[in-house]
Amino acid sequence: MMHGITLHSLRQNNSRRSRWSAQKLIASCICLLSAMHIVFVSHYIKKIPHPSNSFGNDGPVDGNAPIQKYGLTNQDHHADQLQKKNTAKATIAFAVSLTSCSAKFTADGAAILKHSIHLASYPINENSKYSYKMFLFVHPSALECSKPFEKLGYEVLVKEVPINVSEIEGTFLREHVYKSGCCGDKEFLKLYAYTLMDFPIVVHLDLDSLILQPLDELFDAMLGDESHSEISVMYNNEMPRNIEAFFSKDYNMINPGHKHPGVQGGFLVIKPNMEYFEEYKSIILKGDFRSGGGWDGKYGGYFGAQQIQGLCSYFFGARHSGTAVELNRCIYNAMNDGPYGKKRGTKNEMACRDGKKTCEDCRDTKIELVKSVHFTLCQKPWTCPVALTDKLPLCKEFHKKWFQIRKSWDGER
Repeated sequence: MMHGITLHSLRQNNSRRSRWSAQKLIASCICLLSAMHIVFVSHYIKKIPHPSNSFGNDGPVDGNAPIQKYGLTNQDHHADQLQKKNTAKATIAFAVSLTSCSAKFTADGAAILKHSIHLASYPINENSKYSYKMFLFVHPSALECSKPFEKLGYEVLVKEVPINVSEIEGTFLREHVYKSGCCGDKEFLKLYAYTLMDFPIVVHLDLDSLILQPLDELFDAMLGDESHSEISVMYNNEMPRNIEAFFSKDYNMINPGHKHPGVQGGFLVIKPNMEYFEEYKSIILKGDFRSGGGWDGKYGGYFGAQQIQGLCSYFFGARHSGTAVELNRCIYNAMNDGPYGKKRGTKNEMACRDGKKTCEDCRDTKIELVKSVHFTLCQKPWTCPVALTDKLPLCKEFHKKWFQIRKSWDGER
């Protein structure tokens, strides 16, 4: 299957191939060979012990378990120090959702995402004091393609949509939510993150994400550490004493000046809370989402507004204001998006999408500063979009990181 897609991509670019420089052709071939190697992910997965018996070398880490050598550069010489630090401060739940089997190479994304979390967590990463456990929320219609996740060490939780669409009071939402956004009403599976009550914090990510550095500063802040100097937030806003959620916002989906931009649904850091879970359900069932306006007539007007993007924006903007923190999207959940858009009512006048007079351009961010990546605008690394990444240097760096982590994962099999 991977071969077919790759050849199709090559056929699409055939007319341009004669104009490529030797350097681009070499880069394309290298990426092609790397992508072809992904075909063997399923073979590697078969070698991973079933999580009911063992988590294997890169499964969820027990802080009290013996430290093992992982053969990673600059890691082995820290083994003695890691052995002394024999307990994690806490275990963080990392979750993803699977709503259908239509997406290709989800197992590849799941494997490398998990390994990136592994490399950024205790005890492998000496800069982290938090261990982790992986979860998959899977809709029954996608159960067939969830088997690789279990072999990779994810705990698979089969979940129906938390509400019945037919019971939504609001006519517009009831008639449209199941067919809008990326996944319709199935995207509400992400709300089950609030039900993982055995964990102090849950990080819900999209499968096309990558963790590049520990997120300890976020976890510390949510658990009561008042030292927030390491956290890069939008507009240098002050952080509340009690933080219920961290997220970034998706300014790429709005025109300049939009008052209530959506939360970027691919990166949510929350405290489990059954009361919040029930409140979300009641909001959806009431269905006060207005055509052209959004939730409460204000929180909408962009892709995914009827689901998580708009719902979370409304939840923390209108109902629980002052309990969540918007992170700097150039550092957390980075997508390499441009900050400018065409100003309404003008032909070509550009303005900052966030409505400010000046704005940070995430495309200029140094890769060393980026904490996590979301492959949206940069496209998925396993498709090898060389023509795109040649034009976008930071996207190229993001893709390079993905393949470096995949190489590390390969080496540990």
